[in-house]
Amino acid sequence: GRGCDPQDIRIYQWPSGFAGMNIPQFTVQIVNEAWQANAVYQVRISCRGFATTTYIDPRVLRRLDMEVCLVREGGKMRPGDVISFVYSNMLKFPLYVLDLKCL
Repeated sequence: GRGCDPQDIRIYQWPSGFAGMNIPQFTVQIVNEAWQANAVYQVRISCRGFATTTYIDPRVLRRLDMEVCLVREGGKMRPGDVISFVYSNMLKFPLYVLDLKCL
């Protein structure tokens, strides 16, 4: 079946004010909507060119290389889990899931 579809991980983001020097700030929510899986893990997000002037805890989102960021250090997300972080940049960044593994 369609056990492990990157599209089951939804990434929502919206403007949420301004950081220092009037740089726009965005709030991101990564939501596990893979209801048929026990859990997902090793969720990797495309972050080519991603930059932020505000700190993101690497336990939430860690850059692995120029192309890929890892969510929650590769740890499990249960169905309905939400991971949230804030970044600031002049432009909203198109974040999307590259791949993941399912239990």
